[in-house]
Amino acid sequence: MNWVHPLSALFPTVQGAVLHTLWRRTTPMTGREVHRVSATGSYRGTLVALDRLVEQGIVEARRVGQAREYHLNEEHLAHPALTAALAAFTPRADLDDRLRALVHQHLPDDRHVSLAYFGSFARGEAGADSDIDLLLVVPDGTADDTTDRIVADLEVRGQRWTGNEVQVYATRHADLARAVAAGDPIVAEWQRDAVTILGPTIQRLLKAIR
Repeated sequence: MNWVHPLSALFPTVQGAVLHTLWRRTTPMTGREVHRVSATGSYRGTLVALDRLVEQGIVEARRVGQAREYHLNEEHLAHPALTAALAAFTPRADLDDRLRALVHQHLPDDRHVSLAYFGSFARGEAGADSDIDLLLVVPDGTADDTTDRIVADLEVRGQRWTGNEVQVYATRHADLARAVAAGDPIVAEWQRDAVTILGPTIQRLLKAIR
């Protein structure tokens, strides 16, 4: 999945981004506004997509001065299906929930477990060919086989859910402290980029160690 433009998994052209942009706005938008907000493709490509959607009737256009303004036609037969699809499509929140639930299956008492994104996914730069990098921090007493099972599940099922390869860096609290003491360069990346979705934040853990 292209996480910069995740809607492309459902609508693989500029038209999908244009529809999503107009769907989120209740007021008409010019072509330039649609292009700026959708942040997909070229301005010319946005205009071509808008023209095609106007031809289909799902988008309506009106001239205002030298510009044209566009808005969704809510009376169009396709509008209910479009609204149902877009309202239900929350891939990042759904992925967060699934990852948390998966960890909880292996470690029901997950109060001292941290799971975080880092790398391009955490920075909002992950494309369809990008890995999803996860940092998993488990308590010191966690058995190796338990950790291994969690990592395997996160990697296999995460790729199944997203289409992206999932890479998990698993560590214990004591090992994290040693990495900080050794000046491991990856620690600086975690400090800067990590987005925690389960347990104490990575930044909080690192601050406590230091």
